[in-house]
Amino acid sequence: MNPFNVLEISPDASPEDIKAAYHRLAKRWHPDRFMGAEKAEAEARFRELAEAFSALKDPARRALLQQQLSKGQAAPAPEQELAQERTPEDWASMARTAFDDGKVDQARALIHYAIRLDGSRPQYHALLASILEQEGGDLRAVVKALETAVRLAPRDVESHIRLAQHFQTLGLAARAQGHLQLAREISPNHAKLRALDRKTKGVSAAPGSKQKGGAPEGPPSAVDQLKGLWGRLTGKG
Repeated sequence: MNPFNVLEISPDASPEDIKAAYHRLAKRWHPDRFMGAEKAEAEARFRELAEAFSALKDPARRALLQQQLSKGQAAPAPEQELAQERTPEDWASMARTAFDDGKVDQARALIHYAIRLDGSRPQYHALLASILEQEGGDLRAVVKALETAVRLAPRDVESHIRLAQHFQTLGLAARAQGHLQLAREISPNHAKLRALDRKTKGVSAAPGSKQKGGAPEGPPSAVDQLKGLWGRLTGKG
């Protein structure tokens, strides 16, 4: 059964479109509107609509079906779907694939499901942060995901550096500096930290830089430099 065909919608339909299609068709095929042989047919159609809506209202199942259909695979029957045993890593792997393919909504739904099954994997939370960054949504949700990642993996240098940048953006310079310092203690030769150091030295050595009033201008803080570096690395600077 292809739930999208049952509900007469496209595979990229939004949750609102899915709900609207279900209510429209359920009203049309409600068994109380029919008599005799037609009533039996309506009952079968009504059950099929309910099964399709149940499959698609779950974000993770909907994302999986969308991913399968985009690859030209047949949608599994409900009993086959229930029989398939998928691990949290399977869901996370599908989330990474969807994210790499630019299907951010699918990726978010899939990684949320992986985290629901196993929230102890720091890489799942780091991937969630990347997905939320790509969406450009709530920065505090990104921070929460990264904080969970470093709580589970305290030596995750990448997540510390990302947290430093985001805390700087939020105006929390002390917390940004704290994560930057932790990153330096864990991996002082990390490529991003070396790039930051080179940039800092270059700015401090630049001749003739002045503040208002003619006083020499001091070098930007490490977190300010990190912000500029992050912008260049991510293409947002």
